[in-house]
Amino acid sequence: MVPTDRTISTELLRYLEKEKLSISSFAIKSGINSGTLSRFINGNQPLSVSSLDLITKAMNLEEGYFYSLYVNESTLNWRRLGPFIMRCAELGKLNCIDQAVDLIIDNPAYSSLLFDSAEALFHKGNREAALIIYKKVAESEKHQHAERLGLCQYRIFTCSLNSDQEHNLNCTIQFEAYIKRLPEGVQLDALKDLTNTLLSLNKRNKAKYYAQEMGRISRMLYAHKHNKNRPHRKPIEPAKPLFGYILYSDLLLGSIAADNDDYDQAICYLSYYEDQSWIIESDEAAERTKEQFREWARGNRYLYELMKGNIDVLEPYIEYISSRENEILRALFKIIQAANMYHFEFDEYLERFENLIKDHLKRRESVGSYTEQIIDDRFSNFLTDVGMYYIRKDNIQKGSEYILDSLEFSYTNNNAINIVRCCTTIEHIQSKLNHGDLERYAEIRDKLKVSGTLIHP
Repeated sequence: MVPTDRTISTELLRYLEKEKLSISSFAIKSGINSGTLSRFINGNQPLSVSSLDLITKAMNLEEGYFYSLYVNESTLNWRRLGPFIMRCAELGKLNCIDQAVDLIIDNPAYSSLLFDSAEALFHKGNREAALIIYKKVAESEKHQHAERLGLCQYRIFTCSLNSDQEHNLNCTIQFEAYIKRLPEGVQLDALKDLTNTLLSLNKRNKAKYYAQEMGRISRMLYAHKHNKNRPHRKPIEPAKPLFGYILYSDLLLGSIAADNDDYDQAICYLSYYEDQSWIIESDEAAERTKEQFREWARGNRYLYELMKGNIDVLEPYIEYISSRENEILRALFKIIQAANMYHFEFDEYLERFENLIKDHLKRRESVGSYTEQIIDDRFSNFLTDVGMYYIRKDNIQKGSEYILDSLEFSYTNNNAINIVRCCTTIEHIQSKLNHGDLERYAEIRDKLKVSGTLIHP
């Protein structure tokens, strides 16, 4: 008689009875030693996750079918739970990871093993699974100044960012308290990520502070690295060459100055990452990095001159970005601002890149990472700027189309500031809108009311 309690062994016994198979026959079918099967069924030997997978396959069940039962039947043994957690990640069994980690998280001996597993998953790109473990390791960390706690919080920060502005702001606030607990090499990457996120949130003052910190720390480490008289010390190994963080700090500071409409200061910072005579490294990888910054300097010099009112650089700037597809949208974000500011004609170029603009608009449902959020936040504002450009030229139909596109896009990405801007613009031209645009505007307003988003200027 098969026991009535549902366990992996009882499920296996039911299967053997139904199919009229002996343990020996099933052992041959599954590829598992018959002695191992007998001891497992009798409760004398636990299963490894690889053996469980073989049993599941032999029973013609879907992968991971028994995983929730396996967690409940498991004992505190990393030799089994470690591989089980990694296998759950492969199959997307996140609830089972959560249960498995809870079994062992209170034992300090397993904290470093769990953290290493999370790191392995993170570097494989399985961030959802890694995030579960990072959070639990962070919660269990007894020493609030522990380096591992800082590393967990950094990973939680990068894994949690998505297309929601308010959510990202909360992630940033939570992470700021931990950034100084990171080792210097990792801290540089964390400062880079934090600065970029703050820029996407339009928190320029904070972004400037952290960009300056990245420059200060990277300059200190670079000077130490090349100081022949320095005392012996294990070298810091950040993800990229140290000089790259120095250059990137100046690039970010230039970008922040430009966002604050201080283009003279922006050009000053540009000259810092354009002049690379101080850089000692000259290997192939270093030369590629240096060339990349020189290219950015060239493009940004065109941009900053244009934003200062030098319209003569428009044509060479368009030529520059046309061969760099990844930079076209970002460049257009600023060029349309200059067109509205200095009232020059830009229709030709908007038509030329219209398909690129529409393609990005269509993919709004699939955004997720913080880098996409940086682009999409600015893209919302760009659509509004294009709408304002056409409205200024009295092309109400085309202008309202872009404003409504921007309003929908901003709703998707929770960009409340631009939602107000769009609604204000539509209210001003409402009497000139056609019936179709009025209906579309009413539909979007209804969505905004349901979501509780502020829409009144």
